[in-house]
Amino acid sequence: MKALWQWLQTRAGIAPRDQATMTCYAPPKTPQTAAPLDIARSDAMAVAPPVTQSQPPERLFTHAALHQAWRAVKQAKGGPGVDGVTIAQFEARLDEELMALQAELTAGAYRPRPLRQVLVPKAGEGMRGLAIWALRDRVAQRVVYDLIAPVFEPHFLPCSFGYRPGLGVEQAVQRVIDHRNANLRWVVDADIMHCFDAIDSRRLFGMVRQRVRDRLVLRYIEQWLQVQLLSSLDGKPRRAGASQGSVLSPLLANIYLHSLDQALTARGLALVRYADDFVICCRRRADAQSALSQAQAALQRLGLELHPQKTQIVHFDQGFAWLGHFFIRNECHRLAGG
Repeated sequence: MKALWQWLQTRAGIAPRDQATMTCYAPPKTPQTAAPLDIARSDAMAVAPPVTQSQPPERLFTHAALHQAWRAVKQAKGGPGVDGVTIAQFEARLDEELMALQAELTAGAYRPRPLRQVLVPKAGEGMRGLAIWALRDRVAQRVVYDLIAPVFEPHFLPCSFGYRPGLGVEQAVQRVIDHRNANLRWVVDADIMHCFDAIDSRRLFGMVRQRVRDRLVLRYIEQWLQVQLLSSLDGKPRRAGASQGSVLSPLLANIYLHSLDQALTARGLALVRYADDFVICCRRRADAQSALSQAQAALQRLGLELHPQKTQIVHFDQGFAWLGHFFIRNECHRLAGG
């Protein structure tokens, strides 16, 4: 048995026990957030002016709001956009840059810069494109994020953990462990194929309009969805949509996938979703097969589909990897590098 476990560790990429011990996750005393890339946390969230109706632009795009947005963008780091302006260069002219951006946003004259794209490795799938926005555009997006996130956040369901304030990987993993301990040991381990790129921008914008009514904010969101992106993968121009790289893309993905959460939890399924990765814990294999069919149907209504190579039905005794952790029987281990 020991030799079998050592072989499984090697195959699954689990760090040896002197590097990674069993994780017994208990709910933390203070809420944990994801890494800096998790842009959901915002000190301005509680005081942002409502955008459920039109507001005077001067109230939305204030000096304080832009500085708050700049601090979040700087913390998230990232390279320059098509204009070549780095974080250090932007900061050296911070007051001038923010005043100019504020004037454009307030006057309705703001237009995003063209997008550049870089290729980054994707585990098991070669390369994927990542849209790189100019810093000024990332600051503008963050201002709008701070305005609209408080509108949608109260409506998201407890099964959604990705890019939300006070939630993150640790809480999602703990929820899976809770379902396992409730004897829901058959698992639909699913991944939505090319989720961010496949989101229907028109349908997404309609979802945003259901709750956001400020015309200027809606105009800017629509501009970001429709801006042209020249793909480095095939050289063909396309719309940016909710593609990864935008400050807004994680929130927009949660808005789009909210109906998936609603459809599955309404049927009593134990769903745990982190962005485009999710699991459904079930009592029997037949229940898991039914849950998989229901997930496929709900995604089809959104114009999305599951990744055939990354979606499986598995038992905890067999083990499976999710969110940088490996679940096996009654144990949970952090994967090396996870």
